Amino acid sequence: MQTIGLENVIYPRLLKQIPDPPGKIYVDGSLFQDELCFAIVGTRKPSSYGIEAAKYFARSLAEAGFTIVSGLALGIDAVSHQEALNCGKRTIAVLGSGVENITPLTNRHLGQKIIENGAIVSEFPGNYPAMKQNFRQRDRLISGLAHGVLVIEAPERSGTSITASAALEQGREVFAVPGEIFSRNSIGTNKLIQQGAKLVCSVDDILEEFLGIPEIVEMVKKQKNLFEKDVINEKILTYFDEPRTQEELCELTGLSISEVGSKLTILELKNILKRRQDGRFFRT
Repeated sequence: MQTIGLENVIYPRLLKQIPDPPGKIYVDGSLFQDELCFAIVGTRKPSSYGIEAAKYFARSLAEAGFTIVSGLALGIDAVSHQEALNCGKRTIAVLGSGVENITPLTNRHLGQKIIENGAIVSEFPGNYPAMKQNFRQRDRLISGLAHGVLVIEAPERSGTSITASAALEQGREVFAVPGEIFSRNSIGTNKLIQQGAKLVCSVDDILEEFLGIPEIVEMVKKQKNLFEKDVINEKILTYFDEPRTQEELCELTGLSISEVGSKLTILELKNILKRRQDGRFFRT
């Protein structure tokens, strides 16, 4: 564990710029002053739609060059961290406990993997316990480390909305994935969109907001094959001579249920496909 003071050369530059930055942070793993980060947050009880959206955006933003930041909570946070690791990319988890007391217990193994390819960060020392009042401070660090915050599924009143509010106070960009109007998990995200958060359906919707930041533009340019045509998407779309179920597409393409599900989510987010009430997808 490292203790990094405000004047330390590796204290994150963006975090130093927020109102009342922490005088010191505790870190297990590796942290860099000018690391380009993006935060993804959301509900602890996501739907399958939320999980696939988190995988898509975490993977796409990581492949664009961002380090993915989240709070190591169950649900969207854990999915986002894991997907970044699956891509072989860096991720940072910000805790509401000390870095030697990784919480929740069910995510301790994930936390250890994050330390190996990123960092665990906290304002709280050593084995400091996780307490309810800690999480507002935790949330402001998540947004403080990042250039932007993406919200994926959030009830009306949740810690996720606190992170979004902190991001706005810090001058960060806030983005939200739209959700079904009858879903409790969509109330918070849809309200954020009504209040001015940018509605996003693809990673392009996020990246276009950073065209004025040279270091981000240069970072993205260095990533190879990021925007090449997705061969699997094209393969799936060839079978839409009529509405199809996910199971039918698995049989036709020979792809796994998870592969097809992930691609259907992306195509749905891009408004290329829509889902009928009977569960079948059709081309728009």
